[in-house]
Amino acid sequence: MNITDFMTRLLAHLGVEDSQVEVAEDDQYINVQIKVSEEESGLLIGYHGETLAALQRLAQLSQRDSTEKKILININDYKQHREEQLKEMTVRIAERVLETRQSYVFPFLPANERLVVHSTLAEMPEFSELESISTGEGSGRRLEIRFKGEDAESNDTAELNQPIAEDAAEEVDTEQASEEA
Repeated sequence: MNITDFMTRLLAHLGVEDSQVEVAEDDQYINVQIKVSEEESGLLIGYHGETLAALQRLAQLSQRDSTEKKILININDYKQHREEQLKEMTVRIAERVLETRQSYVFPFLPANERLVVHSTLAEMPEFSELESISTGEGSGRRLEIRFKGEDAESNDTAELNQPIAEDAAEEVDTEQASEEA
């Protein structure tokens, strides 16, 4: 069964009848674009994109015998919107770090979202004094924006950034909730 048929059947089993599945392939990836109603997009994306990640994993497993390419699923352009949100949030947080001279630790971000933050910070010359560092493992992995060369132990990040972290966590949750609604 090809990826289009698999996704169409999977969506039907989930009760999503009115969907469009488009597949584009390149040398490394099979990109699956799914268009559904806004109401159903929240169901398929899930909290922090967890359901979307699970759908992507199922699709990858379903095609493991027919391709070695990575399958990327996107629902109603969620990934592009989320990337833009992360870039904007990274700029705001980096500006805060420069102003307050206090590092900032993000609430949990999946690997692909940490990469967006790392790349955004690295590409902007106005933030050349700052660096982004990932620490921890699994669901305890965190991303920190701080001045270059600062030692995590010498910087009282957790206490100093508690209000900033709570603000950003609310921003992330609020932005995702409005997207998923």
